[in-house]
Amino acid sequence: MAPERLTLDGCSPTPLASYLKALGVLRLLSSAANNVSGEVADPGIRGWWEGERFHLRTTLGRDGVLGFFLREYAPSPVIAPWNGGSGFYPKDNRDGFRPMSSDSVAERFQPFSLAIRVASDTLKSLDLRVRPQGDAKATLVAMLRARLPESALPWVDAALVLSGGRLRFPQLLGTGGNDGRLDFTNNLMRRLVSDTKSPGIFHASSGAPSPAAKALLESALWNTPIHALTTAAVGQYSPGGAGGPNSTTGYEGGPVVNPWDYVLMLEGAATFACAATRRHQSNTIARASFPFTVGAVGAGWGGIEATDESDARAEFWAPLWSRPARSCEIEALFGEGRAVTNGRTARDGLEFARALATLGVSRGFSEFQRYGFYKRAGKNHYATAISRRRAAPSPGAELVADLDRGGWLNRARRLGRSDNQPATVRNAAKVLEDSLFELLAPDVSYRSVSAALEAIGRLANWLSTSPNGREMLPPPPLLSRAWLLQADDGSPEFRIAVALAGLGIPSRILGRSSESPDGRPEHTGAPPMAAHFAPVTNGPGDRFEVNTFFRDLWLRERRTWADNNNPPTVVWGHGGLVANMIAVLERRLVEAPIRGLRDKPLSSASFARMSDVAAFLTGEFDDARCSALLAGMVWAQPVWLPNKETEPAPTTATLPFAYCVLKPIFSPNATLVRVGAIPGEGTLPIPPGLVAQLRGGGANTDGRATDAAVSAAFARARASGLSSPYDPIRSRGRHSSLHSGRIGVGFRPDRLAAALLIPVTDKALTSLLRRAYPGAVSDTTYPTEETQNGS
Repeated sequence: MAPERLTLDGCSPTPLASYLKALGVLRLLSSAANNVSGEVADPGIRGWWEGERFHLRTTLGRDGVLGFFLREYAPSPVIAPWNGGSGFYPKDNRDGFRPMSSDSVAERFQPFSLAIRVASDTLKSLDLRVRPQGDAKATLVAMLRARLPESALPWVDAALVLSGGRLRFPQLLGTGGNDGRLDFTNNLMRRLVSDTKSPGIFHASSGAPSPAAKALLESALWNTPIHALTTAAVGQYSPGGAGGPNSTTGYEGGPVVNPWDYVLMLEGAATFACAATRRHQSNTIARASFPFTVGAVGAGWGGIEATDESDARAEFWAPLWSRPARSCEIEALFGEGRAVTNGRTARDGLEFARALATLGVSRGFSEFQRYGFYKRAGKNHYATAISRRRAAPSPGAELVADLDRGGWLNRARRLGRSDNQPATVRNAAKVLEDSLFELLAPDVSYRSVSAALEAIGRLANWLSTSPNGREMLPPPPLLSRAWLLQADDGSPEFRIAVALAGLGIPSRILGRSSESPDGRPEHTGAPPMAAHFAPVTNGPGDRFEVNTFFRDLWLRERRTWADNNNPPTVVWGHGGLVANMIAVLERRLVEAPIRGLRDKPLSSASFARMSDVAAFLTGEFDDARCSALLAGMVWAQPVWLPNKETEPAPTTATLPFAYCVLKPIFSPNATLVRVGAIPGEGTLPIPPGLVAQLRGGGANTDGRATDAAVSAAFARARASGLSSPYDPIRSRGRHSSLHSGRIGVGFRPDRLAAALLIPVTDKALTSLLRRAYPGAVSDTTYPTEETQNGS
């Protein structure tokens, strides 16, 4: 008979009970030990996941599958004599245990009954009348593994692992096959053969299915409607069926379960048995003894916090595969199931996501459904479906790897989980983990990279204000240029943040590297932008940031904090973007004589465009986002961003004329010489008090403060040999707008002052000079301008 495709609509990746049920179906139809005839129901059966359903390719057909489970299925011996409530002890419920252990059980239950008798004899030999603990439990398990029939070992090996004389419990099956007071094995026996108020699906002595067994099985496999389910506990595997508040009409409902769901679920859990026994020998951590099981973290999900993590058992990443595979092939893949990141087994959910992003997981799986075992409703744990992650490489993995330098990421995560730390840092660490989790997705967007940059900046901002925090965690390590390139959304906010972040860092200009003859980048001694965010500045004897931020004249990959907890360079505070930019501008001008700088410390390795400056000045700009991005970018290598603009750039005529006048004054002398605005040895100093004058104007847009600043700038430029026909001294009153104080009307003086800090390209500066100082630069200088000359 040719194989046909069966879609099991009752088997989906969520909840966990449904996932395990699908594995159980494939395993049982492929197992000779679970067939009363001793033969495999379909040797060629294969299964796979597609469209949120489990599919079979089998020669049995629908009727054949139903017939197997109703007439030929021999349940696996699922027992847990090491647990209280398992049926082996006098005070335990024995509704299912008693008929299953009878000598007169049907043929299909004889392996189960034999395992019960062997376990009972073992308990008697050890004189155990109550559940054992400690060494006694380990001794019991060792004897059971030696005495139980082979058909019982897959369950035993799935429920617990004996390693080095100690018992370890894979969290998928609770603590050895129970969850709190609910013993999974005793519950299974009742679902199979109980003849009490909640009857089982089979008759113990005859093995015949109950009248409702077929309808229940069809519902379990194909999700067909059914009149009623059994009132019984399902445990941690199906939170929706566990009962409790809001689980039905009215205030509270009881637990309900399809008996077949429960039986097939535990049969499916045994699929992982070989993996547990093959891996435990080389692992010392309990959670590492079970495939695809790691420590629980809240990364990537907003539904839990640190308190939930401490009470959680673990995370289980259920593998999904899209190609038809036999049960033995799946078990082999599970047997090699490991997630590796940085050469070691993943320890928690975030590291598992990193392993997926670098293909550090056994090949053959297409997706992973992430579950977390979290404590809810008292002491009970529930398997909560958290998210789905495709098993594919992610460019974000290389970005996250930058944070491993010096173990910074692990140290940051530990800091965020310390009980002694304030909620601010715990929240910052949680936001960082969430953003990194999203960054590790196969389809990385600029939004996820930007969010991670902002999260790094947020944590670094807290460190800058916490001496105790700085003792525990160094500054963020050097982030590669890829961070900024992949976060680029082409927005003015982003490009201005990039330009500001490059202040004080050696740059490449006009295709020529600003390097000394020996090939090293030239560093002017100006402070990096990071020095205004965090204490990385020492005294002159330590050459300021050379021992903390720069290595010789290169950027350090691993940074250190300054000896001084409160260096004067740290001026970026909790105020708005404009106020902080002005504070940085004023501090950099103060630093120039302190450091003996030969030029204005306003050069940068990155630059903004005129369109960005225009957006900043007109107020069509998200200050908060730019500030948040900049806090993370100051720890990255600077970049030159490609032009992503689709609209024509604004002309210089659309920029405030005051900006065109003032920006050349706030440009490095070397840049002015390079574009030909001043002679080789010339300088164009910044008039004293000019920034303070603009800052004092605040949000007032009447133009008075701006007019005064422009007049001072023209006077200074004239003294340096840079003349303008708009200079009121030269115009002799012909340009009345300047005399009437109307030149800056409509623009905030403080925002204009902040804009003077933004680095622009030589081409842009040339365009500004042609607008405000016609004739100052040669017509052959940059004939193709970034923006049109609006003068």
